[in-house]
Order: sequence, then C-alpha cells, then structure tokens
Amino acid sequence: MTRILFSFFASALLVSACAQDGSEPTDDTIDGAGGKADQISGNDDPSGLLASAERRLASLVTAADVGKTFGVDDDAIPYPDTYWPMVDDGIAVEWMSGQPSPLAKFVGLTAPASVQQAIDWEVQHHGSKVPNVADWFGHCPGWVAAATLNKPVTGPVWVKKGASGLEACAAGAAGCTRFEIGDVNAIAAELHEGAVSRFIGARCDTDPSDIQRDEFGRIERNGTGCKGLNAGAMLITMGNLMKLQQKPFAIDAQNEFNTEQIWNQPAYRYTVNRFQALSESEAANLVASGGASKTGVNNDYIWNTSAAGFVFIDVTLHWVAETPGPNTEVVSGAETTRTTRMVSVIELDRAASDPAAVIIGGEYLDDARVGANRLRVAPFAWLALDAGPDFRHNPFVTSAAGKQLLAIAAAGGGGGGGGGGGETCAHDLCAAGGALDASCDSCAATVCAADSFCCSGSWDATCVSEAQDLCSLTCE
Repeated sequence: MTRILFSFFASALLVSACAQDGSEPTDDTIDGAGGKADQISGNDDPSGLLASAERRLASLVTAADVGKTFGVDDDAIPYPDTYWPMVDDGIAVEWMSGQPSPLAKFVGLTAPASVQQAIDWEVQHHGSKVPNVADWFGHCPGWVAAATLNKPVTGPVWVKKGASGLEACAAGAAGCTRFEIGDVNAIAAELHEGAVSRFIGARCDTDPSDIQRDEFGRIERNGTGCKGLNAGAMLITMGNLMKLQQKPFAIDAQNEFNTEQIWNQPAYRYTVNRFQALSESEAANLVASGGASKTGVNNDYIWNTSAAGFVFIDVTLHWVAETPGPNTEVVSGAETTRTTRMVSVIELDRAASDPAAVIIGGEYLDDARVGANRLRVAPFAWLALDAGPDFRHNPFVTSAAGKQLLAIAAAGGGGGGGGGGGETCAHDLCAAGGALDASCDSCAATVCAADSFCCSGSWDATCVSEAQDLCSLTCE
C-alpha cells in the first residue's frame, strides 16, 4: 500500500511519491540528542510540525481525559480510496470498464496532444516500469495529503475545457468528460505527491529480524526510525493537533511484521485509555521490564537523566486505511478506520503534579494484553500544507488545472455532478464582500481555485473581476 516516502528541504520539507530516491534526514548525531537518545530533540522535535507547540502536560492530557476521544469532527475525517499501486501503473490504469484512465481523462482535457506522453511518464516514474517495483509501492503520500486537505468528493462530476481552464458542465453535454469519484481522487493523489509538508521522525526501512534491542528489550536508536517517533513527541503532536486544533496528520502505520515498508496513513483521532502519575522507581521498572511491572530492583531512571517527573499513558490512535479499489461511491474514513495502541512512560522536566511540568521525552512499552508493541508505533509523522509543485509529480497533472478539478468536484459540478448546485453563496458574485465558500457555486469554485484569497480572505473587487473573466460572468 502506501509507501516509500522521500523528502527534501526547500521552504518546507516535502513528502513525495513512493519508491523514489532519497530519504528523510537520519543523522544519528542529531537524533541522538547529544547522548540523551530518549530526550526530545533533533528529528523528533515537534517544532518541526508546529512552530510553538504546547508542551505542558496539564494542557495536553490529565486524568480527567481517560475514556475521552479527541480529534476531528465526523465530516472532517480524511477520506479513503485506493493507493493507486505502481504495479498497476498508478493513475494510468483503466479501472472503470469502458472508460479511459483518470490520467487520460484529465490530460485529454488539459493537453489533448500529450495524453500518451503523460501515460508514458506515469508508467516510467509511478508505474510498473519503476525499477524493483513492489506491490506496496503507490500514491499513498499523495492520497494522505489530499485526504487531509480536502473534503470527500460526494459524486461524479462533468468537466470541460473552457477559455480559462477547466469548467463544470452539464451531464452528457458535448465536450464534457465524466470524472468518477475515484478519478477525481486519483488526480488529487497525483497532485499532492511531493506535497508541501512538515515532517518529524525518521524511516525504519529495516527488516524486523535485523532490528537491534538492548538488554531491556528497548529498540536501539541508531539514526533510523525503528525505535519510533519519541513517545513524548508523539503525545505533544497528538495533543496539539488533535485535541487543541482538531486537525488530522499523517503517520507511518508500522507494525512488527513490516518494518522494512512505509505505510503512510491519515490519523484523525486518539482515545486516552489510561493515565497515572509515576514515581521514579515505578517508571524505571516499567521501562526495564518492558511494561510488565512497576516494581523491581530499579530505583533510578537511567534513560533520560534530565527527567524529574513521570506519567504512564495508554492511548489509541485512530487512522484511515485504503479501500480495495477506486471509489464509485463516497466512503467515510470511519468505515476503514484502524487503530494503533501506544503505551508509554512520559518524561517530564519536573514533578507531574506541577502544572508547569513540560514533556521532554518518553519510552514506549510492550503490553500484549492491549496490543501495544514497541515496534507498532509510528516512526514518523508529517503535516500536509498544500499540493506539491509540478516537478514533484506527473508534470502533465498541473497544479492549476488539478485544483480547478478539485474545486469543481467540491462544488458538486455546478449541477452536473452528484453534489448538485451546492449551498447558496453569502452574497452575489458580482458584489465585493466577505470570503465565499467554494462549494456555494461552480464559478466561486473556479475563482477560488485560481485565487484562494477569495475564499480565505475576502471576495474583493479583484475576485469580482476574476469571476467575470473566468466564468464569462456579466456584472452590471
């Protein structure tokens, strides 16, 4: 399924297509936190996702949270779809009987003379001709980014090429192409390959049999991600994004059987199962025994000497899995949800009872009774910000045209798709005023795809002018 992720730093760390060259930074001198390998720093620092992350324990989790679930609302759960496997030639596959591939449909409208070139590029770079292609290589980074940034498409849409790009049109009209839900999601996945993203952690890429453990059963931190994103960093990330901001983010949903593979998945909620303050000896014995016991011969916590307070926490992270094939009907991510149980000792800079106590690190534990395993934790997490630049995905799927298609789909196709005409706009498109919702009208969707300020800032005179130009709208 989803899979090899690579990235580079420009203005942001970009998450790109499966099975490409490169990797996330894995400098163990950075990741090692200056000898304190379990203290948050370097690659694990949540600041890589959030510039001013809240780190105080009392603001992120308390005993009152036990039994509660935090995260996005139901209508914001990332949508599932296929990961467009490379062995099937990615989005160049003719998945719907009697219809061209999603790529052929799209390029057939935007650059008709280049359809075969687009298909050849896909097969060579995101398809069956990728060297050493495996059946789990696919467009999962693109799907995950698209699904966390866009609402689900609710039905098929009809699209044509207009004077200023793609436009919605009536079902079956001359020059119009029908895009199924799966077709739109395919273009979205391609468009978001190499998405503008923020990333923390590191890949594992190591066969389970080759992963080294120490005398306590702890997975050794050696510059790879096999030990998992630091438990404290994961709690900070979940608490900030899901509890405080109600936002999803992406994880590598690793388990103990596939650590050599990369499984990008959108996570959207977590549940607090257990929470308890610990003494130093209790924390030390839990880590030394792998979670089997709080009592024993260990009185000193030796894995992070900066830690002065400790809590035990047991959480369940909820994430969305793919569907077996492209969608012909809307599917909620709740229908394909899977979970990862994480049990850990969280390290603090002072006593847990102090409201100012800050999370500085953590250690995962094994707990077979609840399905928690030190190898069943996410090696990395990332946050998608926008679609990728055109050189990061199939160059024939341009960002401008791709975003126009997504806007048309979000608006329900202006009467030609499954969503109908959308909601009523807050004010006339010919009048300046507050920002409009792209789903209120197909012209609003087209304008906002070209100028996002019209739907995020205000619908000003420039937006009115763009509506006239892009939609052939007549304003008196």
